[in-house]
Amino acid sequence: MSIFNLISLRSIMVFDFHHLKKANINYLSHGIRVIKVSITLIGLGIIGIIHAFFPFTFVETVSNGIKKIANDISKF
Repeated sequence: MSIFNLISLRSIMVFDFHHLKKANINYLSHGIRVIKVSITLIGLGIIGIIHAFFPFTFVETVSNGIKKIANDISKF
């Protein structure tokens, strides 16, 4: 295993058991919020694949969607 793999694993395997308390949000609200963002990202990924094959479709949909998500997350 190379050093790059170890660095990647370390960045993925980070736990913060006080995350909800720091964010001042309960478990259910946090879960719903994360699921909504995740579903949106999956949808944008599918739209991105469609755009890859048909570049005349969804011209700005993915970039606008990602910007909206980034904006929304910055307010959490």
